[in-house]
Amino acid sequence: MSRPTRTGASQLDEVHLTNRLREAIKSLLDNFTAILKSAKIEDESQIADNVSAEHSEQQMQVRASNMVRASEALLRLTGDIKECLILNDLPALHQQHTEYQARLDAMDKLTQETMQKVRNLLASDLQMLQEHS
Repeated sequence: MSRPTRTGASQLDEVHLTNRLREAIKSLLDNFTAILKSAKIEDESQIADNVSAEHSEQQMQVRASNMVRASEALLRLTGDIKECLILNDLPALHQQHTEYQARLDAMDKLTQETMQKVRNLLASDLQMLQEHS
């Protein structure tokens, strides 16, 4: 089964979405690694140094904030991908439209036939009334 060819715009959207995904994941990984590095105790003198501890805590908070931002970017990206799939699924939309149009045509034909029968019945009844008068 072959895939339908994509237009240039959808290919650009796909490249853009892929780049956004890579950037968000890279940001999450980099910030998580930095948090782990700043939490690591290398020697005993580092424990006693309050300034160093405060600095590490601040760095960890900034990194955690960056991770939250990257997570939010991933959530937005998920929404954009869903929107892109829904709006750019033209073959499925065309198929639905074709099926709906076929149903409407069948209903129209049935309605026309019913109206023709009613017209013929009315015409025959009217003719009978005219003959009796």
